[in-house]
Amino acid sequence: MEIKDLNKIIFTVGRKAPNGSVNLLGTCFLLNKVGLFATAAHVPNNIEKDLVIFMSENSDLRNYQDTSNNKGNFYIATIIKIDPICDVCILKTDFNQFSNIQIGGSDDINVSEGVGIVGFPHCVDGRSILTFQSTSIGAKILLESSGLKNKHLVLNIQTRPGQSGSPIFRLSDSKLIGMLIGSYAPLGGGGISLGGVDPHTLHQTSYAISSEYINRIM
Repeated sequence: MEIKDLNKIIFTVGRKAPNGSVNLLGTCFLLNKVGLFATAAHVPNNIEKDLVIFMSENSDLRNYQDTSNNKGNFYIATIIKIDPICDVCILKTDFNQFSNIQIGGSDDINVSEGVGIVGFPHCVDGRSILTFQSTSIGAKILLESSGLKNKHLVLNIQTRPGQSGSPIFRLSDSKLIGMLIGSYAPLGGGGISLGGVDPHTLHQTSYAISSEYINRIM
């Protein structure tokens, strides 16, 4: 996946406000079927009311992105599939496009191999700036939820809430191998919040779900 193409497939999920503005919730990306997008299920939180895909006119990684430019278009989104155990959600819109994204999974990558994360780290704070980060796979793990063990990747990088739902590409060939879920937080969290951040999440690892679970519910 070339840099010039990323702004055509990676956008934000938001909720339309009564004044016509859009409150951004997280990152999403266009799948290889017309009008379908993937994001983390906790981003829309299973609430479809006023849900939209926002497409900024400012998100171009090849150029300077103007932090004062919040203009863009949005498409009404509906939740068509959700896997709450894997934290995967598929959204449908009237956006008459599809991507050439090749969906793989965590089996397609090894520990220490390089990956790229592309998303909107601070969109929940009102800053819609598309950002590329590179890191490596720190571990491949099975996480148990509701009696099921699902494949996850541990990424050697700290991430922000706005990156939830970001695609993770294998750098060697741009195959999609995961979707960012968020930072690891011990059960119960820290009990306090500093600037809206749980201090227990301030460490250099993040979780991603294997993208094979996206394929399963498409």
